[in-house]
Amino acid sequence: MRYSRRNRGFSFVEVVIAITIMAIGLIPIMWFFSRSNVGTIKTRDEIYAQQYAAELFDYVIASGFNAYPPTGDAGIDMPSITLEGETIAVDERFTRRLFVADLAPAHNSEWPLQYRTIAVEVSWTADQQQRHLQLTGIMHAAK
Repeated sequence: MRYSRRNRGFSFVEVVIAITIMAIGLIPIMWFFSRSNVGTIKTRDEIYAQQYAAELFDYVIASGFNAYPPTGDAGIDMPSITLEGETIAVDERFTRRLFVADLAPAHNSEWPLQYRTIAVEVSWTADQQQRHLQLTGIMHAAK
């Protein structure tokens, strides 16, 4: 039995055309998945930064009013904190600074409370850009 040339399979040109069409269809799909992965990484980093800032802020508040004196404009680096003998550090891609400043009442010097502002700044690099997150609050104590 003899087979004609048409029944033996695909020609090389047909295979190349099919692969080209499939590649053109798959490239946008692969681009979409790579971009969604970048978005996921950015979101994850923002969540980490928020957690690192909240962790230090809560630690300072729990330490008490006099535990951290005013730091000035430069602040102090706080890459880790020690809680009940365990050291908790931020990921190496992140930096964390603490800023503490006294806040005086505007008019009444007889005010029974003293205030301090607490600011925690977390910085990291994402997509070759420096990113920052700052969490700020006020704490008070009796004079």
